[in-house]
Amino acid sequence: MSASMIVIAVVFGAITGIAALLPLVQGEPEPVHQGPRGTAHQNRAMETLNAEKWRVLRSLRDLDFDYDMGKLTDDVYTAQRIDLIRLGAAIVQRLDALEGDVLAQQARIEAAVAAFRQQSHKSA
Repeated sequence: MSASMIVIAVVFGAITGIAALLPLVQGEPEPVHQGPRGTAHQNRAMETLNAEKWRVLRSLRDLDFDYDMGKLTDDVYTAQRIDLIRLGAAIVQRLDALEGDVLAQQARIEAAVAAFRQQSHKSA
């Protein structure tokens, strides 16, 4: 085998290895929150809650992995899992309530705009 073929094989192998390991190094992308948009304060609160929700989900995944690897006793695993699920549920409830507030606010704005347009058409 010639030297150029060896170099090509090494380069191809390196590129393939990097491509295969890249998703593992990058980690999981956090989904972008696509819910309703409110005030700047509401948007920051929703982004914070969404980030915290994903942190809790990653913690649950890690907890399950540690338990499957035998690193945790049944009692510790159960207690920590219950705490994380409760925390996650509270975060989701708060996020849902905040999104409901934003949607109600948007509906009030839409109603006010519609009333203004209707009033403008009557006076014109």
